[in-house]
Amino acid sequence: MSVGIIGAGIAGLTAAYKLQQEGVPVRVLEATSETGGMIRSETVDGFLVEHGPNSLRDTNDLLPEIIDDLELRDHAVEASAVARKRFVVKDGTPVPLPMSPLSFLTTSLLSAKGKLRLLMEPFIGRSNDETETVASFVRRRLGREILDYAVDPFVGGIFAGDPAQLSVRHAFSRLQEMEKEHGSLFRGMIHAARNRSSSSKRSRSIYSFRDGLETLPRAMTDALDASVHLSTPVEALRRDDQRWHVATRDADGATRMHFFDAVISTVPLYRLAAIDFPSDVDLSPLERVPYPPVSVLALGFDRDDVEHPLDGFGMLVPKVEQDFNILGCLFSSTLFPGRAPDGQVLLTTFVGGTRHPKMGLEETSEVRSTVLQDLRQLLGVRGQPNFVRHIQWQRAIPQYTQDHGQVRAVIDRIESRNPGLHLAGNYRSGISVGDAMESGADAAETVLKGMPSLTAS
Repeated sequence: MSVGIIGAGIAGLTAAYKLQQEGVPVRVLEATSETGGMIRSETVDGFLVEHGPNSLRDTNDLLPEIIDDLELRDHAVEASAVARKRFVVKDGTPVPLPMSPLSFLTTSLLSAKGKLRLLMEPFIGRSNDETETVASFVRRRLGREILDYAVDPFVGGIFAGDPAQLSVRHAFSRLQEMEKEHGSLFRGMIHAARNRSSSSKRSRSIYSFRDGLETLPRAMTDALDASVHLSTPVEALRRDDQRWHVATRDADGATRMHFFDAVISTVPLYRLAAIDFPSDVDLSPLERVPYPPVSVLALGFDRDDVEHPLDGFGMLVPKVEQDFNILGCLFSSTLFPGRAPDGQVLLTTFVGGTRHPKMGLEETSEVRSTVLQDLRQLLGVRGQPNFVRHIQWQRAIPQYTQDHGQVRAVIDRIESRNPGLHLAGNYRSGISVGDAMESGADAAETVLKGMPSLTAS
């Protein structure tokens, strides 16, 4: 008995790892020549560049458990204490983002009117609108200024998205749950703080690894060993009365068949829709899920050529700051040690997303020009960078739009009408690394529950 895993991103690796721990034979089929998906780290000329995610935070107990299982704890590095500070651009100047609800009352980020509006939040009534966007939810409960200068830049930095397009029910379900359960976000946060489990293994810190985030998928790949098959794109799925038939294409163009008792697909939704498998389910909603393009530009400078003290995690740029084109910039060499040579700094800037999708697809020279123009004004950057690395994701992060309920319904129908086929990835219940891992682990658990004979084989 065996299970096939389509895709060796973090969700696929987690599913395979959890099944292997239970003694289940697995085979991971990855279309590219590398595992880890968007989690990639490289060191060039003394600069450590992250291609995708830059840090981890425990969103569940699974991530720290796997890190301990893989004996990676000694390789982990916590974010610098100064990195607790985060900046949001207002009127062309990076302003520290308040770190607590009360500090919003003293910040220069909000006007007196905005602060008074914020104080009204506990008295705002509940809404039964299940189709509410993040923007409308925040505007209703917290006011326009919080939307413009806190939530909009946050959504741009995390999702590379637009709060006016994202569903609060699907993208930030906890906010909606707080409103329903407690009638107020403030009361909900107080309740959550009082009931936080002291026995949880989760760390509240932001962390990475000395050699970058790729340390995690690399260790999982090593643990899976020969079960991982690279450069093996899946072209078709078929099922007979007993098993799944998975057709892949070898490097020489030949088709090869694999046979599994269950299959877990962890590829992006647009890739899943392109795989040939007979289904009476309309897959077009999956094809329509937006994955906006994002460019990542890592620039190295002499420390003396950057006027800003870089005393924080980074800065985010709200949409209302229309003089600027970047989504945000991480102060990478402040965030973690070993990201830049002595006397130099590394700035990682993001361009594109739903705000400026065309910019996310531009050539390096154009992206560099756009980024430098903004960084010169916002951070006081002088001269030219002595290090440049441009990474382009033509399809980056799935957007949990108002149509996401329909997307989830299609996923449920696919699974119910195709016994033994399970779907996992960052499109199911969260886009963070921990959320994607939990999705893979959940799929593995479903396989084990549905096929108890696997562990006995």
